Amino acid sequence: MDYQYYDEESDYIDVDEDELAAAGGLDYSYGKPQDEDGEDEEDYYLGGGEEGEAAYHDGGLIDRLPQILQSCIEPSLLQVLQYVAPMLLLCLVCRLLCLLYARRGRLSQSSLRMAPLHLIHLGCGLTLLHFTVGFRLWLLLLLAAVGYLLLQLLRLGRRGAQLLALLTIGSQFLYELLIWRKRSDWPQLRGIQMVVNMKLISLGFDLCGGQLAGIPNPLAYLGYIYSPATCALGPWVSFGSYSNCLVPRSSWLLTLRRTVANAVLCLLTVTVSNCLAPLLSDLAGGWHFLAMYTDALSVRSSHYFVGFIAQALLVVTDQRLDGGGGARESELLGPLVAQPWRIEWPRSISSLVRSWNIPMHEWLKRYIYTPCKTTGRHSRTQTLLAVFCTYLVSSLLHGMDLRIYVVLISLAVFAAGESLLRRQLSSMLDACLSANLCPGAERCRYSNCVSKQRTWISVRGWLVRLANLGFTALAIFHLAYLGVVLLGDSLETGAAGTVEEEGFLWHWKKAGYLSHYIGVGTIVLYLFIS
Repeated sequence: MDYQYYDEESDYIDVDEDELAAAGGLDYSYGKPQDEDGEDEEDYYLGGGEEGEAAYHDGGLIDRLPQILQSCIEPSLLQVLQYVAPMLLLCLVCRLLCLLYARRGRLSQSSLRMAPLHLIHLGCGLTLLHFTVGFRLWLLLLLAAVGYLLLQLLRLGRRGAQLLALLTIGSQFLYELLIWRKRSDWPQLRGIQMVVNMKLISLGFDLCGGQLAGIPNPLAYLGYIYSPATCALGPWVSFGSYSNCLVPRSSWLLTLRRTVANAVLCLLTVTVSNCLAPLLSDLAGGWHFLAMYTDALSVRSSHYFVGFIAQALLVVTDQRLDGGGGARESELLGPLVAQPWRIEWPRSISSLVRSWNIPMHEWLKRYIYTPCKTTGRHSRTQTLLAVFCTYLVSSLLHGMDLRIYVVLISLAVFAAGESLLRRQLSSMLDACLSANLCPGAERCRYSNCVSKQRTWISVRGWLVRLANLGFTALAIFHLAYLGVVLLGDSLETGAAGTVEEEGFLWHWKKAGYLSHYIGVGTIVLYLFIS
């Protein structure tokens, strides 16, 4: 069995619900169904009773557009502009100050000469966070100080880095349980702290691996943790990447073009999330899958919205991502946090997962999947164990949210089963059916490959296309099925200590848990034919 798939790119996903919460408390409720009158959730999906039925037939899509424009689209865009503009301005100030300092000829590689650049990033980042979270910034500074103390564990060697990772993730649970469990504002801080934890863990492993000379001084550490390009919404960047981009090098014209493109897509996705997706869900009527898909589209659009904002901040500060080039950078948009086109029309669950959060994928692959896989002898069990450990760590980084745990573990099962089945079918049929994108006619090792067909009349070519199209449709169904449970508030513990699960599982119950049956079925089919 060839596990080259896992060696090249592993399967996991990072659901950025915490990053959505970290987005300055933006209200994503415009145009979305509210439950103020105690209306049962099922009424919304099945037509909303007599009153909902009457309201639905009051006007068609064209008649409702002016009302949606006035009551939803305009307020949403104004709110986003009020939030995004100061962030972009602070990143621009940071870039200008760094350029001014560098051009005065005082830049060198010594710690003393680099200190002003770290100070500029720290000052702009703290100002941005104060604008985002207000007085709660003091807690983030306290946690950053604790993180710097934990870095001293690296004197123990490789075990020190592993201990740092355990304490960093465990501390987030401790804060949530003992301090912020009953506070409604913790999810917003948790998203910011998750990015800080990822930076801490990567810093620890890079130091132990020899990529860095020594523990950064406190000013360099704080500049890295609170760089304005990544402190509020992420994404993760390594300390080496941060240090290499302290002085901007891109042209202003390229920066302007990429910033405008990201800003336009940001406004478009928030419009879809707040207004168009809820409207399409209303129009779905009694078609449960369509309602489920459009509600999940609202969640995905919110993720794209945060991703485009993060990309704009990266472009303005000229911050590059790790492993740049190829799938991680676009000529039009610059560094890519997500690839919506590969999520909405995925070749497989695995490609969908890799495109959801590209920096998170790189972080998990570098610091979790690869160390787990290289520990012990290479075997199929070791590879699968590394994949599931990767999903587990991705889940734990999000704190205490049962929905994310269930979604990510389900994704691990679905992606592993699909990739194994498709690899086995590819070997048996000598057809390009694997979960990865076809590398092209010259590199593809299968005879029945669409890129090798010289004519469109080839029957085998069309059969391969049809099979891959079926797997794409299946991935879209899984995407809607798993994504819809992330819509709305997270699970909360009631006064009696019981967890209200009805709203969480209602969508899956209504669908008969079909996606889970299909996921298990793919694994059973793989075991049968192998």
